[in-house]
Amino acid sequence: MASLEAAPVLNVNAKRTSCIRAWRRLDRPRVRIVCFPWCGAGASVYRRMVDGFPVGAEALAIQWPAREDRFSETPLRRMDLLVDHVLRELVPMSDVPLVLFGHSMGAVVAHAVARSMSQRFGREPALLVVSGHGAPHRMQLDRTLWHNANDEDLLRNLGALGGTPGALLADPTMMRMLLPAVRADYEVLETYQCKEQPVLSCPLVACAGNQDDAVTASGLQAWSALTCGPSRTHWFAGGHFYLRDDAQPLMHHLAHWINELAAPGLLATR
Repeated sequence: MASLEAAPVLNVNAKRTSCIRAWRRLDRPRVRIVCFPWCGAGASVYRRMVDGFPVGAEALAIQWPAREDRFSETPLRRMDLLVDHVLRELVPMSDVPLVLFGHSMGAVVAHAVARSMSQRFGREPALLVVSGHGAPHRMQLDRTLWHNANDEDLLRNLGALGGTPGALLADPTMMRMLLPAVRADYEVLETYQCKEQPVLSCPLVACAGNQDDAVTASGLQAWSALTCGPSRTHWFAGGHFYLRDDAQPLMHHLAHWINELAAPGLLATR
C-alpha cells in the first residue's frame, strides 16, 4: 500500500548511489535488521523505530532511487532491478546474520531479495518478517493498473489507502515531484509475478494489523507455502499502518522472534 512522507534530507555517511541507510551502527552486531519501505516511502520511515530495536541489533533501511536523499535519481520499475540493486550491497553484509523486514510493498520486495540471495549466493536471512501484505504468489490485480492511472485517480487512491498526510496530497507541487516514484513502485508490484516455487528454508513470520482491510487471514497464512522452515502469523492491533501508529508491540515481538532463533542455534550466518 502507498504512503508518502515529507522527510528531511538524511544526514548519513553513505555514497550517493548506495541503497543502505544505517540508523544504528554497531562495531560487533549480533544481528543486522534490514527494513524495506512501503510504496512511495523512503528509508526515513523506519528511523523513529530504532530505539525499540533489540539490543545488539544493527538497524539498516533501504533507500530506493527517486526519494529523499536520492531524489534526483531515476526510479526503478521492475522487481529484478530492485533485487539486483540491493544484493550488491547486502550479500557482503551477510557475514552477520540478517533479519529482513518489509511492510506492504516492502514485504514483497524483502521476500524477492531473500529468494534471489538463496538461489544466486546460497545464503538466506536468519529470519524473514513480512508485514501488511498477503503472500505474493496469491496476489490478484484489481482492474485498475494504478501505475497507468491519471494523476487525479492515483491521488484519490492514495487518499483512500491512508498513510499519506492530507496536507501533502493537497500540495500540487509536492505531488508532481513525488508521484513518479509512487508510479514506479506500483509498476514494480503490478508487473511482478511470484511463483510458489522455489521455497526458502529460513523461518518466516507474516504479520498485519487486525483492522487492515487489504490483508485477509488466508492471504497472510499463504506465506507459509513460501518456506520449508518454521512459519507463523501474527495480528497486531490497528490498521494497515499499525507499525507507524504504535511500533512498540512490533518491536517487542521482533526481539522475541530473534531471541527464539538464538535458542536452537539458528542465529548463525546462513
